[in-house]
Amino acid sequence: MMVMNKDVSCGNFKGLIAYLRKHYGDEAVHDVLEGLVNNDRYLVSDKDDPSKTIPLQEYHLTDPAYWVSYEFTLLLLGNARKVMGGPDPLFAAGEGTVTEYFSKSMYFVVRIFGIRFLSRQVSRLNARANRVKEVSLVELTDSSARFRIHNFPGFPASKDICDWNRGIYTGLARLTDAIDVKCVEIECKTDGAEDCVFLLTWRKRKNFIRRMFRWVLRVIAGDLVADYELAVRERDELIDTLRRSKEKYRSLVDNANDAIFVAQDECIRFANPRAKKMTGYSEEELVEIPFVNLIHPADRDMVLDRHKRRLAGEKLPDTYCFTLISKSGQELTVQLNTIVITWQGRPATLGFLRDMTQQKQLESQLQRSQKMEAIGMLAGGVAHDLNNILGGLVSYPQLLLLQLPADSPLEKPLRTIQTSGEKAAAVVQDLLTLARRGVVVTDVVNLNDVISDYLKSPEHENLQLHHPGIHMETRLEKDTLNILGSPTHLFKTVMNLISNAAEAMPKGGKIAVSTENRYIDRTLRSYDNLEEGDYAVLTVSDTGTGISPDDLDKIFEPFYTKKKMGRSGTGLGMAVVWGTVKDHKGHIDVQSTQGKGTTFTLYFPVTRETLREEAPSLSIEAYRGNGESILIVDDMEEQRQIASSMLKALGYSAISVSSGEEAVRYLKTHRVDLLLLDMIMDPGMDGLDTYKGILELHPGQKAIIVSGFSETDRVKKVQQLGADGYIKKPFLLEKLGPAIKEALAK
Repeated sequence: MMVMNKDVSCGNFKGLIAYLRKHYGDEAVHDVLEGLVNNDRYLVSDKDDPSKTIPLQEYHLTDPAYWVSYEFTLLLLGNARKVMGGPDPLFAAGEGTVTEYFSKSMYFVVRIFGIRFLSRQVSRLNARANRVKEVSLVELTDSSARFRIHNFPGFPASKDICDWNRGIYTGLARLTDAIDVKCVEIECKTDGAEDCVFLLTWRKRKNFIRRMFRWVLRVIAGDLVADYELAVRERDELIDTLRRSKEKYRSLVDNANDAIFVAQDECIRFANPRAKKMTGYSEEELVEIPFVNLIHPADRDMVLDRHKRRLAGEKLPDTYCFTLISKSGQELTVQLNTIVITWQGRPATLGFLRDMTQQKQLESQLQRSQKMEAIGMLAGGVAHDLNNILGGLVSYPQLLLLQLPADSPLEKPLRTIQTSGEKAAAVVQDLLTLARRGVVVTDVVNLNDVISDYLKSPEHENLQLHHPGIHMETRLEKDTLNILGSPTHLFKTVMNLISNAAEAMPKGGKIAVSTENRYIDRTLRSYDNLEEGDYAVLTVSDTGTGISPDDLDKIFEPFYTKKKMGRSGTGLGMAVVWGTVKDHKGHIDVQSTQGKGTTFTLYFPVTRETLREEAPSLSIEAYRGNGESILIVDDMEEQRQIASSMLKALGYSAISVSSGEEAVRYLKTHRVDLLLLDMIMDPGMDGLDTYKGILELHPGQKAIIVSGFSETDRVKKVQQLGADGYIKKPFLLEKLGPAIKEALAK
């Protein structure tokens, strides 16, 4: 609620209220003020605490420190006119107001200096009392004064105001020794004139002795009055300075981001708005409860001990942290800074509380991210070496199977070797995901399709076989928006979440999987930051044992698991989930209650692109070559041999070199149709530097990037230079063949 505009000083009404009470009684005062006081429409700021807004009261109308609106003034004078009655009530009210307002000392000064002096002061007196009009002395003679009143824009003239002013000018003149005083309004804005003009006339007394006596007093009192006016100006300036200073510091305290409070006798004596918001208590509640009630039991002794020692004068560090408990029971980590002050004549402490909860959470997130990054770098290095080792286990069985007759007894063992190699490669892929270097595919994907594919998969059938007491429930929103990502990684994410849920319910229970579209209209901060925007949301919840608060912060750490050894995986499952979500620029939130279950909510930014039609699977004959020349650039001999064998099996002419430098030298004197370029070659030039050198020799040279451990930013730079595709190691014919065909066709 807004306070009234400060248009008219209540000092104008001090004499009016006294005049009405003296001549018409208390009931008349009540009738005049009815509907104007104790009304939420007419609010003022408390002069002692400007932050407090209160309805206007009668006592405010006699205090010049308070101001009211012009609208209020018109209503007040209108009520006075009705209550008083008579032929010219507001003229009488104005004249009576002056009589009741002026003190004896003021009357004495006016009598000494006379009506001409008083006429010159009208403009200054008006400026002190209102902000709606300007009064100017147009003409002054020994027997008359003419005043012009100009209303500022937005403040229309009123007949009630004019009658009131006419009475005030008459009353002021009669305070002097003038006689036969008359005041008439010779022009009025309500009648169409430009301004209101008043003519005040009088006649001087002819008593020579009295006039001489007044002249002597005027000379004697001149300096006294000048000193008085100077003192009044200095007082007003001091009051104004103090008021501005108070308002400034009140504004600073009220709008501070820190909670500010005064503690004395282990109770809070003062609290700013931030302190009230932080604790959840009102100011009235705070002053009635012991300060110790706001402190976590584990920190109470420490905080009270420091408080007492500081009051005793002991030098202690200015700041320290503790846990504060709000009215709702929420625990906040706060930093306290205190100094010793005197409050109402006795020692107290002035405290500044800063909420550090979010900062602590961010620090925890940073530490977690740094730890995941360190472990990821280790995992990525291991994965790179393992991929090179697994190349032979995956690729050679495939080549040998092409050369065997259909009824060969070696087919089954070779397929077993190949399958085992592919399973090992899947574990390596988990390590790459953990290293945040595994997701390079960005297809248009729909979460509903990913979930449906998982529920039809052998992995899910195997899960149901081991957990027969599990009941699956799916609620998939029909029009779930698409996202950009890797179907393989998202499949593993769904698989790992459902597998974890099943493991949490050894006696059976329900797993609920749902999808929905959700718009986040403001940034959310929980496990990680979630920015505003549209998201496709995947939720997996269970009715299992739940996760303890101590374990909740560790569940995404690699190799952290409470599952049975040898039965339930490697401990990489949730770390892979975390890595996949982060690689998809998503957000993951976990809510868990021990004994009731756990809910994982995954947010993925949506895309407006539509799903692409799947390309039909081709036989090996469809992507055989016609003798095109392909240069293999790889620092591992085994990988060069595997790639050469596979390319020859596909009908291409294969040449291999062991480094980027060797590739550049070879191409100075030769040309090839395509490069099969390893990204990481150590020592020496890597894939990016090699490709740059080759482009200088052969602009537009076609190339395919291959690696088991991709540095995503450098891969993108190679692709920007013109490379056509990316293949992950270990090689498979059904991946290598189509990629080469597509690259050569461009």
